[in-house]
Amino acid sequence: MTEIKRSSGLDIVKSFAILFVVGVHFFLNTNFYSVSIEGVSMIFQLECRWIFIICVPLFLLLTGYLQSNKELNINYFKKIIFILGIYLFYSLASIIMKVVYFGQQGSAMKWVSDILSFQANGYSWYINMYIGLFVLIPFLNIIFNNIKQKKEHQMLLLAMVFLTLLPGFLNSIPLVPGRASYPILPDYWINFYPVTYYFIGCYLRKYQVVVNQAFAIVVFIGITVLETILTYCFSWGKTFTYVIGDYGSLLVAIQAVSFFLIFYKTNINNKYARGLLGLISAVSLDIYLCSYITDQIIYNFVMEKIFISQQQVILIAVPAVAISFTIALIVAVIRYKVTGAASKLFVPRANQ
Repeated sequence: MTEIKRSSGLDIVKSFAILFVVGVHFFLNTNFYSVSIEGVSMIFQLECRWIFIICVPLFLLLTGYLQSNKELNINYFKKIIFILGIYLFYSLASIIMKVVYFGQQGSAMKWVSDILSFQANGYSWYINMYIGLFVLIPFLNIIFNNIKQKKEHQMLLLAMVFLTLLPGFLNSIPLVPGRASYPILPDYWINFYPVTYYFIGCYLRKYQVVVNQAFAIVVFIGITVLETILTYCFSWGKTFTYVIGDYGSLLVAIQAVSFFLIFYKTNINNKYARGLLGLISAVSLDIYLCSYITDQIIYNFVMEKIFISQQQVILIAVPAVAISFTIALIVAVIRYKVTGAASKLFVPRANQ
């Protein structure tokens, strides 16, 4: 398996992924999902929403790409402590925000229960999911790395797509607009889609897949437009309909993989740009969890003081997302630097 040096291309992908996380939460924290889908403004918002929705698939692809050589040993599993530590930090920060800023009341048992059930921080469902994936990764690698033929790897991916991404798309489409969707394919394994993305990431690393960049851009734009058209047609005059599914949809997967292929081989020579992208990449989990806190404060102000309609509020989407992202980045960097400095102080003493 090829060793990976620091890649500016992968840092670009991860930086876009975390920016898209903050971007897609704009729609969650405004009235996007509860207003009628009609008009030019809502078409534009649909387009943006489908661009940003690839954030989680991109992270899962990166996980497969970067973790595909991890082996089954105790040192690997110790790394979960670091992830849980970051989660606990931002869960406690979220609780403090709820109590101090929003005046929420709760007993100590309630807050502990919220932390243990991944509810203290509203965006921590990803941690809940990732813990399971983290535990499985060495075993998934045994499966993938013991397959020796490219054709067999492709058959594995096809099987996973059939079990997860294909029903995630086809089973979401209402056969008649305005009516419920009907299951077309078996969908018992549909929520196993993180493993599908993981295996795709492993495949991209092993075979260093390269496609014509212009072709990948056309595919990305084409799929995004198709998603927008389908959603608008089936949601017109009603609230948002998940007509093509969500993260576990075949269309979203094609969109995410094409985006990944556009950038992952990119090389940036400017050391300042590389440094910034590397820093954002290193603290992306912090930004993800911290953005829940910044979003709550920012969108509480937006919805109380600025909001008139969903058609109007899109005009402040860029500054709202930029402010939330920037503050979360600053907090993330401070946490990262303080933790790094503390580890240098205490680890040597522990070894004496």
